[in-house]
Amino acid sequence: MNIGWYLAVSAIVFCVGAFGVMVRRNPLVTLLCLELMLNGANLALIAFSRMWGNGDGQILAIVVMTVAACEVCIGLGMIVAIHRRRLP
Repeated sequence: MNIGWYLAVSAIVFCVGAFGVMVRRNPLVTLLCLELMLNGANLALIAFSRMWGNGDGQILAIVVMTVAACEVCIGLGMIVAIHRRRLP
């Protein structure tokens, strides 16, 4: 398959995530949209890694997934803590 198809899907996923971050006000949906943006970037990294025939992009994608998992854990913990403080 041509790399253009992978990059097109990557751009679509990234744009959907960016649109969701800009439009939505719910913090959980914003976190999900940030994950979409990171997955779009990961898809582009892996596509370029396959095109050039080395594993550098794949290693960087694994690092990005690790950072994304940490970001979701911290973000979700902050959302729960804020929600608990608002309860009477």
